[in-house]
Amino acid sequence: MRRLLIVDDNNMNCIMAKKALQDKYETFICNSGKEALNFLENESVDLILMDIEMPEMNGREVVGKIKENPVLAKIPIIFLTADSDPKTEVECLSLGADDFITKPFVPLVMNTRVSRILEVHELRKDLEHQLEKKTIQMEKATLKSLTDALTGLYNRDYLQQTLTKFLDNGGIGTLFMIDLDNFKAINDTYGHIVGDKTLQNFSDVLKECSRGDDIVCRLAGDEFVTFYPNLVDRKTAAKRAEEIITKFAEKMGALGYGGIVSVSIGIMTTTEPENFKELYNKADKALYYVKNNGKNAYHFYDDNNTAIKEINTAADLEYVSSIMKEGLSEQKGAFNVAYDEFKKIYDFVSRYVSRGNQNVQIVLFTMRLTTKESAFSIEEIMDLWNDTATASLRSADTGTRYSNSQYMMIFMDVDYDNGNMVAKRVIDKFFDMNKNLIGEVNIIYDIRTLDSEN
Repeated sequence: MRRLLIVDDNNMNCIMAKKALQDKYETFICNSGKEALNFLENESVDLILMDIEMPEMNGREVVGKIKENPVLAKIPIIFLTADSDPKTEVECLSLGADDFITKPFVPLVMNTRVSRILEVHELRKDLEHQLEKKTIQMEKATLKSLTDALTGLYNRDYLQQTLTKFLDNGGIGTLFMIDLDNFKAINDTYGHIVGDKTLQNFSDVLKECSRGDDIVCRLAGDEFVTFYPNLVDRKTAAKRAEEIITKFAEKMGALGYGGIVSVSIGIMTTTEPENFKELYNKADKALYYVKNNGKNAYHFYDDNNTAIKEINTAADLEYVSSIMKEGLSEQKGAFNVAYDEFKKIYDFVSRYVSRGNQNVQIVLFTMRLTTKESAFSIEEIMDLWNDTATASLRSADTGTRYSNSQYMMIFMDVDYDNGNMVAKRVIDKFFDMNKNLIGEVNIIYDIRTLDSEN
């Protein structure tokens, strides 16, 4: 049975209204505005019949309090008034009343109006419910169209829409372009079920390494993008990249697939407003650099490093030689080169060794932080290592950054035993020059002799 509340300071009016309605409704009586508000704190009703003129707190004030309360605001209200002036009717409706009944009231009229208002209110509730249901369905459909089915991450469309809007409003932050290295080997060796599980595992890692307002997306295949709003500190971004690379390696190792697939990350940090296309392309160029320089690492986009100049000129050998000499480094110590250049040198030295009995050693140094709470990032340590190795070795030796935590070197004219001595000396020199890193990083190395078979 529907519940009605009658509010009137005249108890006789309340009794008459109750008598007119009690056959169809459960009715309650309050003789003041304050009493009605106290009643509504603990009881629910389907409709309120409210007298306008009451002492202490009139009906207008009571309705105002009811409309301020989100729990009570939708209860339909019918004003009871002895005033038949059209202005009073307009006032009642403007206060939020659904209808009004003049006193003395006719029981049949009162029943009819109460019944009609309850029907209209029920219809309104049903329409609101249907609208809410439809809205939820549309939101789910929209979310589905912007979500990757396999991983549950957002897709390319969501990335472009959301990030474009953020950047157009002056937003700043850091974009990671991410690619899984050698992912095809997982599919080819273990099948697509394991391949899909690998993508899901990597998605979990990205979620673990993100905050609530970060954007994490799968573009297609083994390509992912993350955007970190307002993250512009290079050191923090580097640690985030290291965390992603390390956690994924640990997860795959625990599943028995360690060493097969790794992570390459291109990073673009913007501290000034930039459009989506520019930010995306720069991060993509940084990723391209990583993919062509050893993989399993990260690289920050730098305009100076990615600019390519082409010089077309006709010249004789003497002129070309002079130009080439101008570009030679005057830096003392070992020759430090990019990975692509190192591969060419490696190929040249291998051919050189195959034609004689020269002693050449290949050494791979690996850096590992001893604690996750270290104040230093691997990137900072690798920069310091690069300086130490360059300064400590001969100009005949060559080195390159193999990954974000590994450095490879060629020791010319050195046998295996002496190569070990040189490697240990470089490590000792590193800690001697960087005493604050003792206990913070562990450095190991692997060495082998380069021969015609290598």
